[in-house]
Amino acid sequence: EEVDRQLCRDAIFPIPVACDAPCPKDCVLSTWSTWSSCSHTCSGKTTEGKQIRARSILAYAGEEGGIRCPNSSALQEVRSCNEHPCTVYHWQTGPWGQCIEDTSVSSFNTTTTWNGEASCSVGMQTRKVICVRVNVGQVGPKKCPESLRPETVRPCLLPCKKDCIVTPYSDWTSCPSSCKEGDSSIRKQSRHRVIIQLPANGGRDCTEPLYEEKACDAPQVCQSYRWKTHKWRRCQLVPWSVQQDSPGAQEGCGPGRQARAITCRKQDGGQAGIHECLQYAGPVPALTQACQIPCQDDCQLTSWSKFSSCNGDCGAVRTRKRTLVGKSKKKEKCKNSHLYPLIETQYCPCDKYNAQPVGNWSDCILPEGKVEVLLGMKVQGDIKECGQGYRYQAMACYDQNGRLVETSRCNSHGYIEEACIIPCPSDCKLSEWSNWSRCSKSCGSGVKVRSKWLREKPYNGGRPCPKLDHVNQAQVYEVVPCHSDCNQYLWVTEPWSICKVTFVNMRENCGEGVQTRKVRCMQNTADGPSEHVEDYLCDPEEMPLGSRVCKLPCPEDCVISEWGPWTRCVLPCNQSSFRQRSADPIRQPADEGRSCPNAVEKEPCNLNKNCYHYDYNVTDWSTCQLSEKAVCGNGIKTRMLDCVRSDGKSVDLKYCEELGLEKNWQMNTSCMVECPVNCQLSDWSPWSECSQTCGLTGKMIRRRTVTQPFQGDGRPCPSLMDQSKPCPVKPCYQWQYGQWSPCQVQEAQCGEGTRTRNVSCIVSDGSADDFSKVVDEEFCADIELIIDGNKNMVLEETCTEPCPGDCYLKDWSSWSLCQLTCVNGEDLGFGGIQVRSRAVIIQELENQHLCPEQMLETKSCDDGHCYEYKWMASAWKGSSRTVWCQRSDGINVTGGCLVMSQPDADRSCNPPCSQPHSYCSETKTCHCEEGYTEVMSSNSTLEQCTLIPVVVIPTVEDKRGDVKTSRAVHPTQPSSNPAGRGRTWFLQPFGPDGRLKTWVYGVAAGAFVLLIFIVSMIYLACKKPKKPQRRQNNRLKPLTLAYDGDADM
Repeated sequence: EEVDRQLCRDAIFPIPVACDAPCPKDCVLSTWSTWSSCSHTCSGKTTEGKQIRARSILAYAGEEGGIRCPNSSALQEVRSCNEHPCTVYHWQTGPWGQCIEDTSVSSFNTTTTWNGEASCSVGMQTRKVICVRVNVGQVGPKKCPESLRPETVRPCLLPCKKDCIVTPYSDWTSCPSSCKEGDSSIRKQSRHRVIIQLPANGGRDCTEPLYEEKACDAPQVCQSYRWKTHKWRRCQLVPWSVQQDSPGAQEGCGPGRQARAITCRKQDGGQAGIHECLQYAGPVPALTQACQIPCQDDCQLTSWSKFSSCNGDCGAVRTRKRTLVGKSKKKEKCKNSHLYPLIETQYCPCDKYNAQPVGNWSDCILPEGKVEVLLGMKVQGDIKECGQGYRYQAMACYDQNGRLVETSRCNSHGYIEEACIIPCPSDCKLSEWSNWSRCSKSCGSGVKVRSKWLREKPYNGGRPCPKLDHVNQAQVYEVVPCHSDCNQYLWVTEPWSICKVTFVNMRENCGEGVQTRKVRCMQNTADGPSEHVEDYLCDPEEMPLGSRVCKLPCPEDCVISEWGPWTRCVLPCNQSSFRQRSADPIRQPADEGRSCPNAVEKEPCNLNKNCYHYDYNVTDWSTCQLSEKAVCGNGIKTRMLDCVRSDGKSVDLKYCEELGLEKNWQMNTSCMVECPVNCQLSDWSPWSECSQTCGLTGKMIRRRTVTQPFQGDGRPCPSLMDQSKPCPVKPCYQWQYGQWSPCQVQEAQCGEGTRTRNVSCIVSDGSADDFSKVVDEEFCADIELIIDGNKNMVLEETCTEPCPGDCYLKDWSSWSLCQLTCVNGEDLGFGGIQVRSRAVIIQELENQHLCPEQMLETKSCDDGHCYEYKWMASAWKGSSRTVWCQRSDGINVTGGCLVMSQPDADRSCNPPCSQPHSYCSETKTCHCEEGYTEVMSSNSTLEQCTLIPVVVIPTVEDKRGDVKTSRAVHPTQPSSNPAGRGRTWFLQPFGPDGRLKTWVYGVAAGAFVLLIFIVSMIYLACKKPKKPQRRQNNRLKPLTLAYDGDADM
């Protein structure tokens, strides 16, 4: 832009330079090109830096009087550059080594802090220094100047040594304090310690064991003790005043109490202290019991005799007896063996026991206190609970009669142990960082990336990989903004060659032709383009032309210079504005020469062609950049400004800066990288109480909780948060009623009477499937006498023995299953009902009006299930099959299925199919067997089965000239065809349903067509022809039909 000249008064005025203007007939040369970049960076014996510049001939001289063009050597100039000598030999240093303690220097009396770490002594660092020759390699040190040799040793500060420090051992775990009979396992006790400081900087390593165990001292031999009971003393009456807490008369009979003495004995019968039995012999036997002093009307019996001896067999029984005394022998009620049994039997004590495993295996449980620790150091929440553990299965002990007994009888401590392995977690493993990629843009602002790749996937609950890409490869990457100098690589052109005229006018030496030049991509430096690089590094859209059409002016014609640069378009781009360039005349034309053309060229400013708008843009945010050595926490994300042309191409920032555009973007922002926090768990809780007090299915459970959920890429929490272990099996003892005795009517055959039952001690395994077995009442001695939740025992009740012809009620049925109100398998929430009933037995129908009504009882329940019911049927066997109702849980039941949808269980025909060769079909109609046809009566019932005529077709062995049809002599006798003589076809027109078969209709249709054909032929044969045939030589040959034995005839 031209301004007032006064503004340039302080500037240096350009000095005029002398120049030669060629005359009309002189040779015209271009101006000198700029000097090329130097060929070498230094000069030596074999290398010398050179620069070249050149000019070209723009027009040749005329034939007469003009100055001639110089030869080709005068069109190029060379000059020296970079004349300083090359350094052939130089020192090369390696990296500094590790800091090693220097014993010649005394240690510090105090510690100092250096680089954030405590330092205790001075050390030395060394590095390798070698003499190197350029493009050759290492040579002897004498070739390099000693005065420039770098130092090879330097002092350094050593961080303090850190020895391994461990805690003292914990106390030994306790050994069993008491002996356990039948427990033969080896007991061990253990202790452990943990590392509280890991070794560093050459300190003493952790070599001492962190876990020790030893066998417990041999447990004391268990001395067996037992309670010895003595005879019951005489029954003592309890005064009525004591029983009722009120004064009363003195009683002489009735209920009382009797006592007995107990002592403690060793197994061999020797005396022992009471405290021994209290500790080892189990519960104390009862010291008192209820007894009865008979009154005058009571039944009196002798005491029970001793049990008879056992013969040693495990399945044998022993008995004891008692007898009625005095007048009781004559009383009818005393003769009731159910109320007053005179003999009692029980199984002999059995010493044969059988141990069996029951239930499932427990979870794999590690031994207490034995935990594999990362790096030997216990870090909260980073404990790997893995390694060898044990799993347990409960053992049950049964006697010879299949009754469950204490596991100690089988010399078992109640479990089977089996070693198991809990696999250790393995974390995701990634590679080291890759090198940074190239900047995503060769011009302007972009991003560069580096990444880590998956080496090993995590397993067994190890720390997960950050993420997976499309090929299932874990990839962690970092992205940072980068800026590429748009002038980093430039297209450099050499001067245009002389215009080579294609149609040379030898006389004139002028005309149109072609010019060429070399175009190369060069790396730009502060000293200018220096090194040739690959063409792809330069912008291909900006690549200059390497050839062009040219015009070599003829002698005496006007010669103009190269076009100057285009002027800038005025922004914003608009086609109404123009840009222009100009050229200057170098040689004026002669009188007869071609005059100079217009030296100014204009073109409109078109957007994105020769005119561009510019605007700022920003790159994507980088990944969160942390401080050095940090792996998580607060960081910074950055991005960069980019100048973008209106056609979307990034250009140098100067284009936007020249326009003074606003920069409203924030280039930095804070960010957070979530620190990986491993899942932290609490310690295992103590084992819970057993879920069942007895039986086979009891379990103990222990749990742990999440004290710190995992975050980021930390190790996730395991799924196993509770462990279960079977309880030792214990027999279930309880009281149970025996069966009611038959109804006993005093001095009569029928009517009102009484019936009795006993109470027995039974043992079971606690499951619903186990049939309880009666055992000695001693096993229930510590159990309160309660049956079905009721303490009041009902051992006797009135009953009715029906007289002949009477109606009577049966006993109550058992309670039904809990029945819910369900629709489509869903409970409506009304609760459940259980029902039981007493059936009415009617012996004579004429007494029906005197019978009581059937009795029903209901009670509410809440443990029912919604079931679906459907009919099931077996395959047919003859005319019958089995049909039953099945519940959705697979159990066959009575009731539940809809009666109206019940499938048929019988398909017999009515009336039955009694005709010979007939059978009852699935449709409950009578049909004939194969080879017979039905003869039906007028009421559509089968009358008889008639044998179908048989067509015998001769085979190869039995070729005959005709076909014989054999008729059945007797319809009930089968045809007697010799085997192998021919094939037999049965023509049966009726199907199994009694309808005509399809082929019968086909045959009828064929017969009808054949009949029409025959009638037509007869008609044509009888019709008088219009013109009789005169030619006798062309007689029609008669058609001869012959049978050749083919079945298709």
